[in-house]
Amino acid sequence: MKRGILGVPKDPKNRVLFSFNQRFDDDWPSSDSDDSDYEPEGSTSDTDIDIIHKKNCRKRIKASSDIVDAVQIAASYRDEDLWGKCIPQLVLLKIFRHVVESAGAIPFLCRALRVCRLWYQLASDSTLWKTVDLSYGWIKTNDATLQLLCHTRFSKLTDINLSNCKLLTVHGLKLLADSCPQLTSINLSYCRVNSIGVLYIVNKCSHLAEIELMSYGCPDVVSAKVVVQIINKCSGKLRLLNLSMNPQRGYNAVFKSLASCCPNLECLDLSQSANASISITFDIEQLQRGCPKLRILRLVNTVIAPARVSVHDSSALPGFPELQELNFRIDPTMAYGNGRNGIVLCRLAKTSQKLKLLDVSGCLQVACADLLSLPATDLATLCISHCSIERIELLAAKWQHSLVEFDVSWNVHFEADIDVAMSRLASNPAVSKLEVLDLRGTTVSFGSVQSLLQGCPVLRHLNLSSCRNLPRGVKREYSNESLYDLKQNIKPVAESNVS
Repeated sequence: MKRGILGVPKDPKNRVLFSFNQRFDDDWPSSDSDDSDYEPEGSTSDTDIDIIHKKNCRKRIKASSDIVDAVQIAASYRDEDLWGKCIPQLVLLKIFRHVVESAGAIPFLCRALRVCRLWYQLASDSTLWKTVDLSYGWIKTNDATLQLLCHTRFSKLTDINLSNCKLLTVHGLKLLADSCPQLTSINLSYCRVNSIGVLYIVNKCSHLAEIELMSYGCPDVVSAKVVVQIINKCSGKLRLLNLSMNPQRGYNAVFKSLASCCPNLECLDLSQSANASISITFDIEQLQRGCPKLRILRLVNTVIAPARVSVHDSSALPGFPELQELNFRIDPTMAYGNGRNGIVLCRLAKTSQKLKLLDVSGCLQVACADLLSLPATDLATLCISHCSIERIELLAAKWQHSLVEFDVSWNVHFEADIDVAMSRLASNPAVSKLEVLDLRGTTVSFGSVQSLLQGCPVLRHLNLSSCRNLPRGVKREYSNESLYDLKQNIKPVAESNVS
C-alpha cells in the first residue's frame, strides 16, 4: 500500500484520499522519521524546543537572504546583462561567427535570440545571416516567414538554401529578390514555384552565380527554353548549375548556351534517374572550349551521344585541364547504356591532370586501357563497380600511392586479377593512403584480406559482403571498431578455418 505524508490512501471510488480518523486506520508518520535527528512527538524537552526554535530561525534567515540574492541576480540580468560585463560584445560576436561558420546560422541563431537581450541584439546582426539553410525544417518556411526574415535579418544575405520548401510561392521569391540584392547562390531543389518567380529572382539579383534546380516540381522552369534564359542572364557570372533529376528534352540548346556565354562555369550536374530514356547529343570539344574552368562534372545515368569531330580537332582542343571530379556512373539496372562510354571518357578527361575523383561504375564499355590513358597522376577516388575490367592490378599500381577510396565491387569476370590487385595495394604500407575499400561480390581470397589489413594501416572501412571465397562469418561490412576486431581476430579465424 502506498503511503504519503498526509496518511494512507483509501478507496478511490469514495474519493477519500487520506484519513486522520483512527476508526479507519492509523496515520502514517511523517517522512521526517527517517532523518537522523527525528524524535517522536511528546519526547522533546523544553531545552530541546528552544534549540530547535533557534535553528529554525537561523534557517528562515538564511532562506530569506538566499531569496534576496536571487532577486538581486535576476535584477542584474535584467538591467545590466552579466554577459556584457564578462565577455565584450565584439568577442561574443566573433564566437557567434565561428559557430555559424561551423554549424550554420539555423537553428543556432534562433536559439541564441532567446537567451537574453544582449544575445538577441548580437544574434540579430545581419552579418551573421549571410548564409542560411532553411531546408532542414527547423523553421516552417512559407511566404510569411520569409517576409519576416527579409525585413529583419536578410539585408546582407548572399547564400540561401530553400530546397524542399514546397509552401513557397511567387510572392515569396519576389520578396526575397527585392530584399537581398547581394544574393549570389540559391538552392530551389524540389520546389514548385513557376517560371515567373524563378526568372524574376534571376533578373533582379545581378550577382547570382550558383543556381540549383534539382528535381524541380514545376516542369516549365527546367524546360530547355527557360534554362537557356537563365544561362543567358547569368552568363559570365555563372559558376554552378545543378539541373539533375529533370527531364532533359531539347538540352542540346542548353549545352550550346553554356559553351557560348559561361566561361567561369565550375560545376555542372546533369545526372538522371535510372529510368531515364533520353539521349543527349552535344559537342564535347565545344563545351571544353567555352568552359575551361570546369572542375566538377556529374553525368550519372546520362546517356551521351557525342557529336562527331575530326581527329585533328579532337587532339588540338585543350579539354578540361581544371577538372577534379568526373562522375560517369551508369546504374546496372538500366535497360541500356552508352555504347561509347570509353570514347566519351577519353574525350572528357584527356587533359585532366588534376582529376581526384573518377566514377565509371556500370560502364561496361570502359576498358583498362581507357583508364590507364588518363593523365591523372594523383587519383584519390576510383569507382569501377559492375565494370568487368581486366588487369585491375595495373590500375592499383598506377594510383596505389594516392588512392583513398577504391570500389571494385561486382567485378566477377576476371577472378585472378582481384588477388593480384589487392597484393599491389598492400605492397607499400609506408605510402598507403587507402581508407575505404569495397570488395562486394568479388572472389578475393582470405590471404589477400590478411595482406590488406597489414599493408593498409589507415584502412577504416572494408566491405566483404557476398565474397564467396571467404569463410562463413567474415563475409560482411566492417567499419572502425569492427574492422579493428577483424584485424585482431584474423589469425584465429584462419586457423579454425584450416582445422
